[in-house]
Amino acid sequence: MNLKPETPLVVKLQIKRLEDECEMLRTRIWMLTIVGELMLTAVLLACVINFYTIT
Repeated sequence: MNLKPETPLVVKLQIKRLEDECEMLRTRIWMLTIVGELMLTAVLLACVINFYTIT
């Protein structure tokens, strides 16, 4: 991010905090996506095992 040198320090700190929060949200979204995919894979595997157990 390019800010003018006369930008107040408080504003710079607020922008930095917002950028950090945004990065943390991206990380959480990726983690939730991976966990969701693992859960769906486990459910699919359970369905396949159940199908072959019945037949």
